[in-house]
Amino acid sequence: MWYRVGVTIGTEAIMTEIMQIKRPDSLSKIAEERIRKGIIKGAFRLGESLQEAKLSEVLGISKTPIREALAALKLQGLVEIIPQRGAFVFSLSQDDVVELCQYRLFLETAALKRAINVSRDAFLAALGDIVTQMAAARSADSFELYLELDAEFHDTFFSCCGNHYLQEGYQKVGDIVRTMRTHLSKQSERTEKSFAEHEAIVTHLDEGRFDTALAVLKRQITRGERSYSDLIGANQ
Repeated sequence: MWYRVGVTIGTEAIMTEIMQIKRPDSLSKIAEERIRKGIIKGAFRLGESLQEAKLSEVLGISKTPIREALAALKLQGLVEIIPQRGAFVFSLSQDDVVELCQYRLFLETAALKRAINVSRDAFLAALGDIVTQMAAARSADSFELYLELDAEFHDTFFSCCGNHYLQEGYQKVGDIVRTMRTHLSKQSERTEKSFAEHEAIVTHLDEGRFDTALAVLKRQITRGERSYSDLIGANQ
């Protein structure tokens, strides 16, 4: 009797899962994701105007979901909305970049320490695999894939650190960091430096030179401070 009840309950749960219809994403969510990807991948310049009419035409949807998408992206820090002027891709002052780099270095250092202590072998194996994929992406001249792997490398600090507060803290600026990485990495020499530094971080961690690995990480992150002025000049 208990067996039959268990079967009945299990069957009902399975049927409920099968019969439930997944509600499709709203048009505003679709627009939000498309515009977000465009910003992150550099389809829009920093500070560029995001005209509702143009976006509506390109995406093939009305202005209302576009407006809702831009409002959502404003909350994520990717869009600035200026009254009487409209929406624009975010831009940062030099001081903003310095503070962002400081914040990022603080979080990544803490996450790296935690990941080494909590799951050293799995963490290093994951980083090593990503670096291998980065090498393949460079050989194939796949710039976009390389940048995705670059982001994944740093995301791994947080997925392996065992602290969801650190993860949430990084997620708040994650898309801004990805966007900056796209714009700052367009020169081939920057990609060469980036790859060498990722290799070095994994090697130093594997050989127990934690402080040296942190020094390489700091040099990599703070390079953004030194390069941002050139980026702003190129976008003006």
